[in-house]
Amino acid sequence: MSQRIKRWMPQRVRLFFGLTLGLILFSELRSSSPVAEQLLTVPHIVNAGQVSAEEFLANSFDHIVRTDPLRALEIARDDHYRSIRDYTCTFIKQELLTSGMTPEQVIAVNFRAEPYSVLMHWIKNPGKAERVLYVKGRWVDEAASNPDEREMAVCQPGAIARVFIKSLKQPIHGRQAKAASRRFIDEFGFGRSLDLLIKYCRIAVDRGELSLKYLGESEFAGRPTYVIERRLPYTGAGGDYPDRVALIHLDQEWRIPVSVRCYADGECTKLLGRYEYADVKLQANLSESVFDPKTHGM
Repeated sequence: MSQRIKRWMPQRVRLFFGLTLGLILFSELRSSSPVAEQLLTVPHIVNAGQVSAEEFLANSFDHIVRTDPLRALEIARDDHYRSIRDYTCTFIKQELLTSGMTPEQVIAVNFRAEPYSVLMHWIKNPGKAERVLYVKGRWVDEAASNPDEREMAVCQPGAIARVFIKSLKQPIHGRQAKAASRRFIDEFGFGRSLDLLIKYCRIAVDRGELSLKYLGESEFAGRPTYVIERRLPYTGAGGDYPDRVALIHLDQEWRIPVSVRCYADGECTKLLGRYEYADVKLQANLSESVFDPKTHGM
């Protein structure tokens, strides 16, 4: 064997062991994170041997969101459903309803993934209810003629009305719910928000009508975000699409949509809905009592 081959073999052996170690690392990551599984086919943009696995994954997602934002939204959605059990947040919303533009509403929210549970407490500009509690499958009106109106939520009126009635149950897809919001309570949450964004993106992709662009980096509530713009051929209320333009702030660390603003026109002058989240605390370890009406005097 020549001296040249002898000198070359140690380097090849080192490379072999390095690649083997890398494959083992990726196997572990793949078994523990759907985000990692999605990234296995993504071209490297950093040298994995010079950074930690966490940095490599973050940088890889950074690459995806810039080059394929729809795939980034799907990765974020899948990872969120897999890893987040519950959270608390302050939800700020403003919407264009048939009655006109609502004032800005500020709502303290407790959310649990399983069973799907949402407790909303209006801090600013409540409607007819000051608190609403929904737990999937807990309150069902079997006698409802419309199957879509069987699921119920417990609603607590304002302080004056509570003198006469402590709480009442209302269908979550009923007439009052439709009049009060563009979205139903069982559509609340980061996962469901990503579901809706992706749903209409996929419809538009199939029709060749989607424009989805990465606009750059920004921040919301003091946290760094990726900004994604979605454009659809919106034709108005009752059409196939919910809006003309949606501006999405995706939190860079949490990969959740902390701000979504929807517009009826391409110039973004006609607001349809504003949905923002502040004071987010993921994995809040909420107790069962949080989703018990008695805890809140309901």
